[in-house]
Amino acid sequence: MSRSVYPVFQILESLRVQLADLMVSFDVVCLFTNVTIVDSLELLSHHFEDDALALFKHALTSTYFGFDGQFYEQTDGVAMASPPSPLIAIFFMEDFENKSIEQATCKPVCWFRYILVDDTFIIWPHGQEKLREILNRVNGLHKKIEFTLEKEEKDHLPFLDIDIYKKKRTFPEGTSKFGTPSKKNNLYLHQYSHYHPANEKAVHASLIHRAKTL
Repeated sequence: MSRSVYPVFQILESLRVQLADLMVSFDVVCLFTNVTIVDSLELLSHHFEDDALALFKHALTSTYFGFDGQFYEQTDGVAMASPPSPLIAIFFMEDFENKSIEQATCKPVCWFRYILVDDTFIIWPHGQEKLREILNRVNGLHKKIEFTLEKEEKDHLPFLDIDIYKKKRTFPEGTSKFGTPSKKNNLYLHQYSHYHPANEKAVHASLIHRAKTL
């Protein structure tokens, strides 16, 4: 088993996948707002000195935002778009993954998590029934963390901006390749959603970059 982060596609062609293996992706539901402050501070205390830990605590427990003339305080979870939030979530997910994989009786061939935290590509060699078991196991480890599961269809699995598929050979094993999928509903941002104009421009820029790169 191998574990890594970004970018997955650089190692895809080197993977040897048995045709009976399943390609699946796990995605955490609303990760940032479900990363609990108490657990995060406890985990960070094992990696940072007291002065740095105090700064983390201040950043995580003083989250305020305004809406429609009212101010609100976020009482738990790391704030979306806050600079320290991705770092906190990465520490949280690394610890969560280590515990879940170590405790699993059946382990994946590979477990690759994208650096932006909550999208994970997995090659699973133990069949459909055991796949459901490990999903239930990881969903039972923490009261706030819940994964959704997407399985390959016709040897294809959309993951981030790529379409991963098995390249079949005359041998009992194949390699994984990748192409470019499109979003199922073709919707990136609703035109009347309350997004900053920079987000709307970023959608256009990212699609142009994606077309040129992939």
